[in-house]
Amino acid sequence: MEKSANKRWKESGSTLNFKQWLDREDKKNDSNNSNFLPFDSPSVSQTQQQINDSIKLDIQSVDIGVNNDYQEDKTKFLGLDKTTFVFAGVLILGSLTYYFIKRAKANK
Repeated sequence: MEKSANKRWKESGSTLNFKQWLDREDKKNDSNNSNFLPFDSPSVSQTQQQINDSIKLDIQSVDIGVNNDYQEDKTKFLGLDKTTFVFAGVLILGSLTYYFIKRAKANK
């Protein structure tokens, strides 16, 4: 894997600033150093635009799919089946009623 221009500049230990060093390396153009891509390379901006377009399409397709496919489940309440929820409620109310009646008789 080829190193980035910035990493090669740091490893060179050059006293030149990065822009000057980069210009010098571009002028050398020997077999060890390949020319660097300019920062505003059209291939980079085109690739970036393609990625952005792809992401937008993915987001739109997900939004469309979520809105069309979602249907509320009428047989559940708070994530429980309605029958189970009612049964649990009756048990809790019955046990609380029993507790308070027993406590009231003990205080007489």
